[in-house]
Amino acid sequence: MKFSVLGSSSSGNSSFIEMGNKRFLIDAGFSGKKTIEKLESINKNISDINGILITHEHSDHIQGLGVLSRKHDLPIYISRQSYYSIKEKIGKIEDKNLNFIEQDLIFGECFVKSFDVMHDAERCLGFSFEYNSKKLTYASDIGFADKVVKENFKNSDVIVLESNYDLNMLMNGPYHWNLKNRVKSKNGHLSNGEAAKLIMEVATSRLKKVYLLHISGDNNTPELAYNTVKELLDREKINVELEVVTEKATLIYEVL
Repeated sequence: MKFSVLGSSSSGNSSFIEMGNKRFLIDAGFSGKKTIEKLESINKNISDINGILITHEHSDHIQGLGVLSRKHDLPIYISRQSYYSIKEKIGKIEDKNLNFIEQDLIFGECFVKSFDVMHDAERCLGFSFEYNSKKLTYASDIGFADKVVKENFKNSDVIVLESNYDLNMLMNGPYHWNLKNRVKSKNGHLSNGEAAKLIMEVATSRLKKVYLLHISGDNNTPELAYNTVKELLDREKINVELEVVTEKATLIYEVL
């Protein structure tokens, strides 16, 4: 299993995961051209991709979806609710490439389990990827970690999780009160402290790496996200490699 975040911010989100001979994009929040450039920056080609998995329908997760599917004949895996909310926006998708996520996905020896996460979308999904006895769990937008989320994150070798905002920056920042309340609601986003708490609750001896995603440009900084989460994990003696992701594609991480 190999993994790279192609970029993560309010302007676009997409990641790459490889399991054996299967390769997928998680979300397509950049233009088709930019997605191809980001793949090439990690020495991958769009022709390597076997499909696109969509977490939810917000524009920073689906911007290039229709173009990529049509131009490169790529299957899409998406919830029925998310698809019908963006059907007109992404344009015509060939029937053979439209797959509604209604149960766990199996691609040979690769297992992809979806689970619902709380966010202000028609439906928002997280994904657990299992291959060769390794597990990577991914949730890019999440307002509250309920029992379902925690259960799915347990026993992960790699966790990919949003750490969107610093509470003090949010409350003292420029957002209108309604937007501040939306961001910190159970259908909004996770703060740095909330992300750290979730990691602490689900971490086992298997956990080797954590990616922190979706860092707010207005209410957080990469350094603040890293330092806050690192300090709280260190306090609990949870020793993992921690990486904060912004718009630049990360180096491929191999889950040995």
